[in-house]
Amino acid sequence: MKKKKVVVTFCEAGQGHIVTAQSIAESLEKKYGDKVDVVRDYIFRDSNDKALIKYEKFSIKEVYRANNNKLHLATQLVAMKVFGEKTSLNFVYSTVFKKITDKITEKFVKMNADMIVSTYFVPYHIACRAKKKGLISSTVVAYDPDHNVHGWWDRRGDLFIVNNPFAAKEAIEQKKFNPEVVKTVHFMARQQIVDANESKDFYRKKLGIPQNKFAVILADGAYAAARMEEFTDELLKTDLPITILAVCGKNERVYKKYTEFKDIKPNITFIPLPFLTNIEEYLKASDLYITKAGPNAITDSIFMGTPIITNFYSGEIEKKSSELFTKYYKVGVYEPNKIKARKLVEEYIKNPHLLDEFRENTKQLDKTKNGADEIADLLAEKLGII
Repeated sequence: MKKKKVVVTFCEAGQGHIVTAQSIAESLEKKYGDKVDVVRDYIFRDSNDKALIKYEKFSIKEVYRANNNKLHLATQLVAMKVFGEKTSLNFVYSTVFKKITDKITEKFVKMNADMIVSTYFVPYHIACRAKKKGLISSTVVAYDPDHNVHGWWDRRGDLFIVNNPFAAKEAIEQKKFNPEVVKTVHFMARQQIVDANESKDFYRKKLGIPQNKFAVILADGAYAAARMEEFTDELLKTDLPITILAVCGKNERVYKKYTEFKDIKPNITFIPLPFLTNIEEYLKASDLYITKAGPNAITDSIFMGTPIITNFYSGEIEKKSSELFTKYYKVGVYEPNKIKARKLVEEYIKNPHLLDEFRENTKQLDKTKNGADEIADLLAEKLGII
């Protein structure tokens, strides 16, 4: 039997869209590699087209802007609702970004795939549009890596996958998706998360982290564009024994600042880190994770059994993520004030048992029930290979 061709689109607008696409591709190959050819396509950069590369850089800058100013994304969301979410989506990608739409449509036509899977709304919308126009016959699938459903997710796809029942309810009742195309899976764990099963002591020894100090890891995702830096600076004022791991990601300015930082108190072990491909090991080695409310950053930490403090959300999407994990799953707290956060960390250092309930609640998320594997099954069923 001829293998089915499945194109998984990759695009950088925050790392969450990339790591989830990678997880889906890995699971599909692992479970059905004898029946499908998985094509990983960085949809905006693989063709070396200047306009598409420029668009992806624009998307990355949008992430920076959203993390530096809450009003930036909030204004966009309000405008979407004022002018109509579907109307504004179609208008923007038929006018302002028409060239991008046309070029990606051309790529999809040439790919002639049996299925196109996207974790970002732009290629998904363009694929839906192309199929509606009869330009492609591919089965069009989206996985929403966020914990809610924003208004620019196209309703015309063949399968729309979410990771929690609240998002499914929102998609059906508020966004008016066809209930038959909406499917819910468990949260997604990358294979390296699933495989990371050693103890805290093991990873501390491996990574050179002191065994007997309270350890806090701080990150904002790939760009360190939110509040990691100011919260790290505040924690560096503490007089209590602590290990501070500051993940600077791809932000070279912040990484340079911290690697050259000299004025470290003797009670502090300070470890600045660049972009990591094994962050799960550092999460397991830590007692607490301080991060913005990026969906995948939170779930990675919870899968490793490490409680969280969310200190920032860039808009309604990340606000929902913060509330889901701090108010519903109760694996940590939201604290946007850096001084209060430092005092909270100091309280945890003095009374580490205060984290026990949060740590116990992380067990609600079972990384062995991998959403990516469940997605692979849904895709295989849709392709008719099982």
